[in-house]
Amino acid sequence: MTKIKNILIGDNAFIGVSHLSHSKARETLQRLDAEKIVEVISAARSCGANGFTFTVHPTNLQVLKELIGSQSLNGSFMLYPTLPYAAGYVRTMTEKGVVGTLAEMFGQVSILDRAKLVLEGGVQSLAGNPIGVMRSYVNYELARIPKGAAIRSVLLHDVVTDLAVSYRSADLIQSYIENIRNKWHATPGFVTRNFSKFIEFFNQMGWNLRDVLVMTPFNRVGFQMNPSKEACEVSLSKLEGGKVIAMSIMAAGYLTLEDALDYISKLQNLDGITIGVSTPKHATETFARLKSL
Repeated sequence: MTKIKNILIGDNAFIGVSHLSHSKARETLQRLDAEKIVEVISAARSCGANGFTFTVHPTNLQVLKELIGSQSLNGSFMLYPTLPYAAGYVRTMTEKGVVGTLAEMFGQVSILDRAKLVLEGGVQSLAGNPIGVMRSYVNYELARIPKGAAIRSVLLHDVVTDLAVSYRSADLIQSYIENIRNKWHATPGFVTRNFSKFIEFFNQMGWNLRDVLVMTPFNRVGFQMNPSKEACEVSLSKLEGGKVIAMSIMAAGYLTLEDALDYISKLQNLDGITIGVSTPKHATETFARLKSL
């Protein structure tokens, strides 16, 4: 097994996401506020977590403000935002329509950032340019992250990534890579639930996988591993360079931590792991075990 360099805390528990039990997710969400989430993250950090992967959800933004305010974020604890926050846009669009959604978006950033967004992509978005739309949303969401946070990688949501790969939208992906690298000075990242197809597409385009980060499911039961568990394992074993973060390692709670790590420990070419926890005690136990890998 390759030495795991990055042990990240995920945000599913913080924003009420569970792929197995919606009722459990709601219970967790009801007892967590920004202050308690900060306590969970602090416990995870004290036991070896060196990063936080999260969607640009209002709760997470408040958590980041509190962490920055207490000077708890520094260069040794890196951020991995995943965007766009697709669920939030769908909900807001349904409730407020296009005009209301745009008004809410622009109302949440500074006047200076608002002007930059219009100049750098807003006009293209209104013209119906899909690359302009994506760039506008990406820049808008990153502008909402509090200043002072150390961002290692910005990850494109799997809904967009996998759609772009399926339609072989090379221009869109290339534009995203250039925008993240040149404007935000971070590593371009991608979340995918079809790792083999993503790797195949990158290789066909002649792009260097060493220049990006990929977050994708890996677990013993093949949960969310497409087109198959075996295909994903083969693609990982043949990977030359590249940084891969394994997510869903416990298959949304179906597996125990020990079962998950027994499987993960046999894989090659992993750069990191991300896992969600919901209490300081859970964080301490989980990340102390992960650190021993």
